[in-house]
This record gives sequence, structure tokens and C-alpha cells, in this order.
Amino acid sequence: MQPADIVIVFAILPVVMIVITAVFWFVGGVPYVPTPKFVARAMVTLARLKGSEAVVDMGAGNGLILIEAKRRHPGIAATGIEIAPTVWCLGRVNILLSGQKLRLLCGNALNYDASGADAIFLYLSPALMASLEDKFDRELKHGTVVISHAFKFPRRQPTETVALPHWSGKKTIRRYEW
Repeated sequence: MQPADIVIVFAILPVVMIVITAVFWFVGGVPYVPTPKFVARAMVTLARLKGSEAVVDMGAGNGLILIEAKRRHPGIAATGIEIAPTVWCLGRVNILLSGQKLRLLCGNALNYDASGADAIFLYLSPALMASLEDKFDRELKHGTVVISHAFKFPRRQPTETVALPHWSGKKTIRRYEW
């Protein structure tokens, strides 16, 4: 391969990655919008983990919430699901760099069996929240905690709501218990 060929590959690669990610966002219904660190910290705090739970992040993105949860509670079993392969790769890199031991699966959260989860983290679209509410009604055991950033379930009332001040307006997180 000639140097000019390498330059062309590296010029085209980001465009291909963006197109692939956009297709998965369209299929999955959720764009990649990273959770701010202060929100991730507040979500983990609101979950009130004891340290031995099975924790799942549906739409895990860059893995930040699970990394934060695992740092604070090393005994948890942490699993993330991300639909976009390029974002999944970013998450894998972040997890590797963090030194935390957790799983990040590439797939659709709607196809993941959540019945073993003790706590679930979400930052998904309103349409997906409605689908997940039905799924959770079928699968979750009594007492499972669900923490949602920004969006609420259409038919279920949160047990607790926290508004976090931010320069762009408040960030809202909600705690639900099944």
C-alpha cells in the first residue's frame, strides 16, 4: 500500500463510520448523545447500589455510567448494551482505558433479557421508553430499580425525581421501582 492510499483510507474511514452509526441510530431510534459525567454520577447515586447487584445500562454508549458504577461498587456485575457498532467500539475503548471489568454487548436493548437485572440505567428516546415499559412489566422482578435520564415512562410514576442544575437548563433523572 502506498502512502497516498493510506491517506485516502484514513480520509474515508471517518465518513464510513459516521454513515454506519447513522444507520444504526435510525434503526435503533436513538442518536448518540453522551451522558454528562455529573449526570452519570447522580444516576449511580440515585440507584442506591449496595455493591453486589446485577446492573445493566441499555443504550450504554461510551460506557461512562457503568464505569462510574463499577468504580464505586467493584462487586457489581455490570453489563451494557449498545446498538451502534461504532459507538460500541468507543465504549470498549473507554472500558479498556478505565481498567474496569464489565461487559459491553453490541445489540438491541429490546432483545436483551432484563429479568436478571437488579438495577437498570437508561438514556433513551420517549418511543423506546414506551416499548421498554411493556418489556419491563413482563420481565423485571419485583424491586428492580430503573434510573432514567431525561425521559419518563408513559404510564408509570417515578418514585423519586431529581433535577440537577446545569448551565443549559436542568437535567432530570428519575428513579422507578418495579
